[in-house]
Amino acid sequence: MYTVDKFLEEGYEVLATGRNPVMADMLKKKIISLLMVMTIALTFVGCDNKVGDIALEKGQTAIHISKDGKVQYGVAESFDKDYYDKKELKSTVENEVDEFNSDSDASGKDALSLKSMDVKKDVATMIMEFASTTDFGTYILKYNNPDKGTFYIGNISDNEDCEIKGKFYAPDNKKKSVSEDKISDLDDNILIVNEQMKVQIEGTVKYVSENCKISDGVVETAKTDDGISYIVYTLK
Repeated sequence: MYTVDKFLEEGYEVLATGRNPVMADMLKKKIISLLMVMTIALTFVGCDNKVGDIALEKGQTAIHISKDGKVQYGVAESFDKDYYDKKELKSTVENEVDEFNSDSDASGKDALSLKSMDVKKDVATMIMEFASTTDFGTYILKYNNPDKGTFYIGNISDNEDCEIKGKFYAPDNKKKSVSEDKISDLDDNILIVNEQMKVQIEGTVKYVSENCKISDGVVETAKTDDGISYIVYTLK
């Protein structure tokens, strides 16, 4: 049988010795073509598991908010039980998307879309895209069912259920804290969560609560046991 290994072995010999120039030229073209295909394939695999610039890993949740208000929401969870079914999972998610888009609380029929879904090495990765932060907020409240007062996204002035408390700091000045009263009076947007996740915002992150970490433009919120996290931002 003429295997790939055999092809490469003979190919290296042709290229190294210069024997049969015509075959060497053909082989070079095939190798270049193969490398291009591999590069494209690897590019698509990488993109499928990214939320903005955040590469999702097992056990992570990530959010990306673009300047036009669209939100990408990604989750990577263990999928290692024998009774788990990939097709059933995808069908369930797709039904959920259809159900949400037909709901009167959604902004329209394209309020939510399934950007990608993949199961590899016992890890299920799902990335959704929402037409607006309002759609994203509506979805989380309806399907994730967080405890009252632990989730909100939108303008600070419209926040009714979540208490804003604690100390805040600007990403470029961690030594000087800002009071919760000042934050409450701002005419900006705020994301309030009570779980660990990575958040990337295309606009400007103005303040974060002291339990958040920032690295390379990505905010990492605190674990549930470490209290509610706050991110004050603008998309301008």
